Amino acid sequence: MYSFESIDLGTYRGDDYFLLGFVEPEPFEGEDYDPDEDAENYGVTLVREGTYPLEENVEIVRMDTAHGRPHMDLVYLPDDADEDRKVWLEDGYTYERMKRYLLVHWETFADRYIRYNE
Repeated sequence: MYSFESIDLGTYRGDDYFLLGFVEPEPFEGEDYDPDEDAENYGVTLVREGTYPLEENVEIVRMDTAHGRPHMDLVYLPDDADEDRKVWLEDGYTYERMKRYLLVHWETFADRYIRYNE
């Protein structure tokens, strides 16, 4: 996947967060690229930025169109959680809709990550 767009969300509860949009295949330079029309797969992920140079970035939740249909991967959940880590979504989740959804709910997912992992 190719990193398509990065949106800085600022600091929340002492950590920095950003959204990262990704597409496949990679667009050509200068191309007018619409993920909904031009990408085979696309998605948006919420990331907690690691403290350089000691920590790596941590993916918290991802929405994408891999596996043939839109879904959300609840990456923050531990492997032994009682909840399903994959939530299937109805058709019609465009790149922009995924991005808007995570822009509205990112703090909720950050809180869930903190609750399950810290």
